[in-house]
Amino acid sequence: MMGMVYKWKEAVSIPVDPQVAGEELEKIRIRQNGRLESEDVVSAARPADSPLHPAFEWNDKKAAEKWRLEQAGHLIRSIVVTLDDTGDREPVRAFVSVKRDEDRSYTSVQHALADAELRAQVVAAALAELDAWRKRHAELVELARIFTAIDEARAA
Repeated sequence: MMGMVYKWKEAVSIPVDPQVAGEELEKIRIRQNGRLESEDVVSAARPADSPLHPAFEWNDKKAAEKWRLEQAGHLIRSIVVTLDDTGDREPVRAFVSVKRDEDRSYTSVQHALADAELRAQVVAAALAELDAWRKRHAELVELARIFTAIDEARAA
């Protein structure tokens, strides 16, 4: 049986070799009867000599601030808005991530869709998410029709 080759997803910056991390996560999963849970990973990474230790912020003050920033991002990504007065349309995200002059931030979906440059970014991000979803589920033959529809929509 061939061993697994682990890599980080594109644009991920974690200061641990992905092969080492993947193998450690697999060891944790096996120790936990096939279950891999965040709490077990943190516990295994806590000792300074753990291969996963560098992947975490152990300074509690810094970690608390990083967590608050994560919560703020979650808050921003969780707000939805209905874009018509009748309420007939499904809600969409109220804010989207965009980049202007090398500066990434969130802006309202209305603003982004009204600006040609920002709209192009939103569409490109949506297509990238679609591609990522497709890669995650490429082995599911049950989704072949959906993959074909995606290809046809892109060709149009």
